[in-house]
Amino acid sequence: MRPLRLCYLLIVAGGLGATVAACGIAPAAIPAATATAVPPLAPPPTAVPVAVSTNTPVTPPTATPPARPSPSAAAAAVAKPTPEQRLPAPASETSTLATRFEAAINAGNVEAVLALFEPTAEVKVPPDRYVGLTQIRNWITYLAANHFAIEPGFRNVVGERATWPAEVRSDYLDRIGLPSLLGTANLTLHNGLIQNYTFVLTEDSAHRHRAAQLAASDVLQDPVIVGQDAANVYGFTDVFRDATGQLVSYRDVLTADPGSGPFFDLGGEPIVIRSGI
Repeated sequence: MRPLRLCYLLIVAGGLGATVAACGIAPAAIPAATATAVPPLAPPPTAVPVAVSTNTPVTPPTATPPARPSPSAAAAAVAKPTPEQRLPAPASETSTLATRFEAAINAGNVEAVLALFEPTAEVKVPPDRYVGLTQIRNWITYLAANHFAIEPGFRNVVGERATWPAEVRSDYLDRIGLPSLLGTANLTLHNGLIQNYTFVLTEDSAHRHRAAQLAASDVLQDPVIVGQDAANVYGFTDVFRDATGQLVSYRDVLTADPGSGPFFDLGGEPIVIRSGI
């Protein structure tokens, strides 16, 4: 048992080779193990400090330019012009005649204006209404005497009908304290001539016009109500009849709402208000 204990101690103290020798055991030929070479670990890369400059801007990466479209594709991609960029359409017969009509009125050329109307044409300037060339001539003559002028806005033309806003001026409007009034003009053609013409004041202009007429009627001496054919001139004390036959005063007719006529004198003749429009 002693050799075994000694053997145990020698194993602990000296390893396997010493144990075999101490125990008296001849060591057998032990083939040497083939060692596999293990490459040493590569050292970690040394971080190279990068100097950060606060003055040098960093250049962003350059984007790759898109492919250039073919000429046909480029032409198709061109944006359509906006309405402001479009050229005005050629003037129609209706717009051309409306321009001639207002130019002749502004020039005070009675005959040139009259030549643009049909023989049975109708003009409405509420509450007045003029039918036929005789009544229209009297209306134009009055406008010319008062240096009437009209400044048109953009015309909306559909076929033989035109509508446009306009600003009007006249000596009469100046006398009652109104430098100008606003309204809407409408014109309809037939066979190349004016069949109907209407000018209606805006609501605000109509209110201002009636108020100015009423305020001036006590001091103005020039007549503002006449017979349809300008044969009769009425004064402030005259009495008239409305469409229902009721008696109304000069003041009532003067301040009537647009379109509330017609009015007649006591002899049954239609009357009109010479308001400068």
